[in-house]
Amino acid sequence: MVPGAPGISQAQSSLPSRFFDSVTFPLIAIPDDSSTGDDNSKLTTEETSVKNPQIESTDATSGHDLTPPHGLDEIIATFGNIYEYIGTGGQLAPRWRSDFLAKTSLPFPLRLAWDPSRVITQMTCHRLMTGIFASVFAAIQKNALESKVVSFGGCFAFRPQRTGSKLSAHSWGIAIDLNPGSNRQGSAGDMDARVVEFFKNAGFEWGGDWKGKTRDPMHFQFCTGY
Repeated sequence: MVPGAPGISQAQSSLPSRFFDSVTFPLIAIPDDSSTGDDNSKLTTEETSVKNPQIESTDATSGHDLTPPHGLDEIIATFGNIYEYIGTGGQLAPRWRSDFLAKTSLPFPLRLAWDPSRVITQMTCHRLMTGIFASVFAAIQKNALESKVVSFGGCFAFRPQRTGSKLSAHSWGIAIDLNPGSNRQGSAGDMDARVVEFFKNAGFEWGGDWKGKTRDPMHFQFCTGY
């Protein structure tokens, strides 16, 4: 558990739209907001060309004992109270990055959804999620499914949900968007069932299982009931 995560009021959990008017979101280049964007859009040349370390575990069903939290209170208790890091102007304090985020290496490169000319070999996520994300992508590679993951739409991104006023799970760095170009929100998408299974086996909820306008086949999040 991450310390320093007291309960939170209903007023904080569902924030008015004006709260986000001055929030600084990561820069993205998706004209219709089909993907979240990620601070990896600002990766340096060194970061995008780093050599991948050998990942020993390729079983996405093992290697961690972290239970996916259910609901906002459990998300805060597990991953930290992000609301304590939001200033009066709506900006997220840089301390959130240093206190809770880390980079994890990817076993194969991914193209940025908002700039296909660029690829990444690592991404920023919650520090408790680095090994979990790494194991899922290692399992995808072990089973020769790299071609089924064609683009990266973002992991950490401080922003509200696209269909609501609550903070997105991306704000904690516990969600990822993949192949956003062919997996638009509200559609059935074309996410490979084997890729979905690897994420589910690791504890992720898949947005493709949601109903109606919230259905989001590009989206995987390590939490439920939120």
